[in-house]
Amino acid sequence: MLTGASTTFRAAAARESSMLIEASTVRVVFGGRPVLQDVALSVSAGEAVALCGPSGAGKSTLLAVLAGQLRPDSGRIRTVPPERIAWIVQSTPLLARRTALDNAALGALARGARRREAEAEADRALLAVGVAGLRDRPVHELSGGERQRIAVARAVVARSEVILADEPTASLDPQSRALVIRALLGATATGAAVIVATHDPVVAAACDRAVLLDGGVLEHEVREHTTREHGLLERGEPR
Repeated sequence: MLTGASTTFRAAAARESSMLIEASTVRVVFGGRPVLQDVALSVSAGEAVALCGPSGAGKSTLLAVLAGQLRPDSGRIRTVPPERIAWIVQSTPLLARRTALDNAALGALARGARRREAEAEADRALLAVGVAGLRDRPVHELSGGERQRIAVARAVVARSEVILADEPTASLDPQSRALVIRALLGATATGAAVIVATHDPVVAAACDRAVLLDGGVLEHEVREHTTREHGLLERGEPR
């Protein structure tokens, strides 16, 4: 009996120690209207979660709260320090006059990598998201979709423990979408926790599980543990 109790305790402790995001009873009110209502969400190291829901459901607000950019009116957030979180929004700030390579390399430089190492990692990340040919172009010359992919590359190079991505595949063609999602979810192999807010069923299918946010209320386990590779490729995206 003691052995069983001890094993159960160790298993629970291991689960808790692997949690990189824990939100409980989170509530956000704008102009007297509840945007998030008693939201609870936990995400473990190495896990990818799709945050689904209609426009105006509160997905962007929840990501901002988890990123530490918005203080909730009530509730508790437990996660890693802000410098170990990558928050990718549809207009992620980049250095407009610097090249795509410079911007992507910032992720590695910020964690202390040498310049040559940072550029090598940035080159690999730019290739992974399909913009290697733009490495020497100033960011201000690039389209919104190209800048978005550079932001994803920078987040991957940073080796952030938590990656929060708000509609990272919006307006991308199917091939670019597949590359971006593979790059983001590839970060889970090194232990990152990834949350992707999305309307895209292909993206949702690629994640370990999907949760639905509607009217500020989070419904858990909309769909669990779909195989990532199958989820991306079953609809004809290129290998």
